[in-house]
Amino acid sequence: MRGPPRQLPLALGFQPALAAEDFLVTPCNELAVAWLNRWPDWPAPALVLTGPAGAGKSHLAAIWAGRTGAKPVMPGAKVDLDRAVPPGACLLIDLQTMLHPEPDAEAPWFHLLNLLKERRAHALIVAREPAARWPVRLPDLASRLAALPQVDILAPDETLLAALLVKHLADLGALVDPPVIRYLVPRIERSFLAVSDLAKALNRAALAAQKPITVALARTILSEPDGAGAPE
Repeated sequence: MRGPPRQLPLALGFQPALAAEDFLVTPCNELAVAWLNRWPDWPAPALVLTGPAGAGKSHLAAIWAGRTGAKPVMPGAKVDLDRAVPPGACLLIDLQTMLHPEPDAEAPWFHLLNLLKERRAHALIVAREPAARWPVRLPDLASRLAALPQVDILAPDETLLAALLVKHLADLGALVDPPVIRYLVPRIERSFLAVSDLAKALNRAALAAQKPITVALARTILSEPDGAGAPE
């Protein structure tokens, strides 16, 4: 007898699940999780969180902001930091769309770090590179930034790759059986971005064919010259 029909994935604009229970803790990110859980007992008023694209930095930052009530702020000439940093405030500074602060923002950044210390406030800085590597021209700011604690999310292991692939597909509203995941994980690049791209490619192909994601479909995606996650 045939089993019940399988549900096909639909392009319904699903949003990524960003709740704390949706974050996958493994050896590559457990140190970052531990640092955020350590708040407010940080050795400095700000912590810099870095990691590869798609590593979950935004997810972790969203969890921390939800727990602390942190408000987003971007130091700059047009930002009133005296108002944005009340006593005891928590701030979230997202620099993922740029390598480092703009040159005309260096003075505001220095002012921000002073305010954080004076007002016993905290900031989580999410960045693409450690603050000590930013090409800062203001010596006092460079010294302050270099002294900030920094934690990096490392490249994923196979356990996390498998869990991330399932999560990305679930975020897209797609269903996948364990044999497909077991087939894919040893064959894809060990990077967060590759997993995200592969999930999107699998979902697009399944939608176009109006079929579930199978090992055969996965094999086809990996064999395409420009397929996401295809071996180089």
